This record gives sequence, C-alpha cells and structure tokens, in this order.
Amino acid sequence: MLMPPPEGQAFVLVRDNLNAPTFEIGDVLQVDLSVVRCCWDGVYVIELNGRQIVRRVQVRPGNNGRPSFYVFTTSNRDLGFFVEFDELVVLGEVKTVCCVRSVS
Repeated sequence: MLMPPPEGQAFVLVRDNLNAPTFEIGDVLQVDLSVVRCCWDGVYVIELNGRQIVRRVQVRPGNNGRPSFYVFTTSNRDLGFFVEFDELVVLGEVKTVCCVRSVS
C-alpha cells in the first residue's frame, strides 16, 4: 500500500547508484522539507544548476568566519566540490531510507 508522506515531508525515489552502498536504485528516502539550511554534516536534497539532487554535505571553515560546504557523493568522495554559504540551496534533509534490495 502506498502511503502519503507526513506533512512537511517528501518521499524521493533513488534512481542512480552515486551514493551506493548507502542508497541504491529503488530505495526510498524520507526527506524533511522544513530543513532549508545546512547546519551540520549530513545528506541533503539540494538544487544545483536547476536540478534537484541528493548529496552528502560537510560543513567546512570558509571565508570571513562563514562556513563553506563540501558537496560529494558516497561513491566518489574525492570528486566533490566546494560551495559557499550563500550559494548552497537546500531543499530538505534526508532523515530515513527504506532500502529495497533484490535477493536472488
């Protein structure tokens, strides 16, 4: 049975393996839409170049005492990039995952 998400939440279907093994194709993420700023390290839904994507975000020291953020995927930590405080658009924070794995 398909259940609607609670108020202020969204369900996101994982469609790639960029964050494997944490999230894999077919998993469903529950996202808290009330979180619109990155205050701690975590997994967030962010907007980048007009696309909504799920990425890990780490808070790092930035210029003028303001934080900057290192944005990356689980499978390619070294290919991440830095985003300044005012440039990061957070759409929500991933709170839980329903892992759907096929067993053969």
